[in-house]
Amino acid sequence: MAKPADSYFNPVTKTRLVFVTTAESSGGMELAIDWFVPPGERLAAIPHCHGGGPDGASIEHFDLLEGSAGCSIGGVRQQASAPHTFTVPFNTPHVHPWNTGTMTLHVRQRITPPEPSLEILEGVERFFETLTALSQQGRANRRGDIYNPLQAALLLTSTLFPVTYIAYLPVGLQAAALGGMAKLARRLGYPAHIMPKAG
Repeated sequence: MAKPADSYFNPVTKTRLVFVTTAESSGGMELAIDWFVPPGERLAAIPHCHGGGPDGASIEHFDLLEGSAGCSIGGVRQQASAPHTFTVPFNTPHVHPWNTGTMTLHVRQRITPPEPSLEILEGVERFFETLTALSQQGRANRRGDIYNPLQAALLLTSTLFPVTYIAYLPVGLQAAALGGMAKLARRLGYPAHIMPKAG
């Protein structure tokens, strides 16, 4: 379980994450993660959406604390410098920020469910912990893609899906494909959660 001040380095993307507010410390109201992104690097590059809330309301926010970033929300590429906040509405395809400047980008990712939810926020915590661990083991690429599709399916279904889903693909199709692969992954003994090395 993530705790405030837990810090992990991803050697593939060269990004560092620091948990600021966790599911437990906020009572399920908010998860806040500080990301430190070097020039030329980025956060998750896979277009995705967050469901579970009304259109027009927002669940995810990226506060630029230092540096400049680009961000794609609803298919529109935006660019800004700190201080600025990119806000992501529910059910909107988006891509996480990337560094467009010459200094390290310091961005705070905040996830705020419409109602307090330890389940949703703890799932996000486990997702980033496991993705970082897989990257440290050389098992994921710079985009955040996990090389083994069974491991990827298990991770997604046990942490994010269906609240978070891949954009532009039918959710029902994703549920069927990911569910089948995750079931096989469990039978083969794949772990759903892997802790990264700290530091």
